[in-house]
Parts: sequence; C-alpha cells; structure tokens
Amino acid sequence: MCTALIRPFRRDEAVAVAAWKYEPPFDFYDGDPERPEEYLSIDDDGYGCYAVVDITTDEVIGFCGFGQTARVSGQEPVDGTVDVGGGVRPDLISEGIATRLLPMILEFARERFAPEHFRTAVATFNERSTRLCLSAGFEVVRRFDGPGREFQELTRRA
Repeated sequence: MCTALIRPFRRDEAVAVAAWKYEPPFDFYDGDPERPEEYLSIDDDGYGCYAVVDITTDEVIGFCGFGQTARVSGQEPVDGTVDVGGGVRPDLISEGIATRLLPMILEFARERFAPEHFRTAVATFNERSTRLCLSAGFEVVRRFDGPGREFQELTRRA
C-alpha cells in the first residue's frame, strides 16, 4: 500500500501528467501535452488541480481536481456541492490505487471546502470508475450528454 499526499503540481510534473496516455477506450481521458497549465491552476478558494504523490518515491501516481476543473460540459455548479475528479497514472491502472486514494481525496476536499455533498461525472462506458464511486457511497442521479459521449452524474453526502 502506498502512502500518498495531495499537493499543488510542480511544473515538470504537470508537463508529465499532461502527456499521460491511456489504453483505448480510456484514451478518452488522455491529457493535452500542449496544455500542462491546466494542471497548475488553483484559484484563490483552492479549487483546481492537485498532484497525488507517493511519499516513499516522490512520484506522481495520480491527480485530483475540484470545482470547475472537475466538472464536465453539461454540469452546472450547485451550492453546497464540490465537484471531484481525478485519475491514476496509466501504468498503475487496475492495481487498486484509486480505491485507496479516493477516501483520501474526499477527506482533502471535505477539510478544504466543507461541502454538504460531493459530485462526480463518469463516462458511462467506464464501468471500473463507476464501481469505484459506488463502493465509496456515490449514487447515480442522472445521465447526460457530455463531451463526445454519455456521462453519468454521481453524488454522495460529504
């Protein structure tokens, strides 16, 4: 089991994460190597993108985003709700890391933003992420057309 921390990205880490490539059909989640600044943006309220770093190796093993960064086209902000999103480094997929990290990410968001609810959006084809969210207490509340495909919106109490 890895021990991890959540912190702002360093520039070199953002460049590396923006270049991550996933196997199809998960390549839908690939970053844009021309836009690493998307991982460097954190607003004055703390919303934005953060690195998830294995403290034993100092390597980025994933990322998480909150607020606008985590919303999908087709979602609007909701008072009292924090949007949460993220990803795991492609070579670490299916090793159980997301299962260990999601509670830590939610706790980080709970402490930082004090929301009433968490919300996330998962592409409907992504059964693996859907199972992860359901096991963490999220419930599917609706399906909607997002960028290039159908998504499901999941929520849970914070």
